[in-house]
Amino acid sequence: MENNRTTTKPTLSVSLALSGGAARGVFHLGFIQALEENGVEIKAISGSSAGALVGGAIACGLKPKEVFDIVKSKKFKKIFKFNWLKKSLLSINLEADILDKLFTSDDISKTKIPFYACVSDLKSHKKLHIDKGDGKTFILASCALVPLFKPVYIKDRVLADGGILDLMPTTPLLKYNYPIIGINLMPNVMPKKHTFINLLVRVLQISLTTSLPQNIARCKWYISPKKLSSIKMFSFKDLQKGYDLGYKHGLKWCQSEFDKTKE
Repeated sequence: MENNRTTTKPTLSVSLALSGGAARGVFHLGFIQALEENGVEIKAISGSSAGALVGGAIACGLKPKEVFDIVKSKKFKKIFKFNWLKKSLLSINLEADILDKLFTSDDISKTKIPFYACVSDLKSHKKLHIDKGDGKTFILASCALVPLFKPVYIKDRVLADGGILDLMPTTPLLKYNYPIIGINLMPNVMPKKHTFINLLVRVLQISLTTSLPQNIARCKWYISPKKLSSIKMFSFKDLQKGYDLGYKHGLKWCQSEFDKTKE
């Protein structure tokens, strides 16, 4: 996609609240790419599920295009395997080397940008905003959407997808006092075709967005374009389309905000 950045521009500091949305997570990458090209400084990140995966990698110091190249690679796709319904439909290979390229810090507390992975504790019915401990384990726990994936067991905790209880987590960002950009990958759109997958995604969208109103109220900017609904959540076929859509909206946001500073 053509780069429309300007050569002179003001600097803005923000925090990011990144929602889950499976393969739509590449939208986050495109949006962040536009922010970085336009001098926007990211001061803190929180994320659930795909938002935790993307946010964790960016917080470790990876560039959006680096992360995108990893998630669209054959090695990354191979970490997901059919689990023959043994506690879940699919399994994730937690020991895959490709994951070490995404999460380069051995402890979340050591990331270059403050980062919080939101996970849901199925046992206590509590949302947890994890900011220390093994990044790979907690980030993948945040991605464990039951029953598609089995939960992650850590001591007496049964951890699963952060989006179950907090799809677009803003709470841990409040103490930083930077304006929050909230990006929700699951816009409120009813599919025209009522296929099994489309209806499943719709049910997920409804069930996972109950906590959204409070989080939206905390955001200075809320991004959730309806065109995201055309990006398949459970397929790798639309990755480039999703990334380009995020980049487009990121550039649009930057242009809008920087135009305001000139008024």
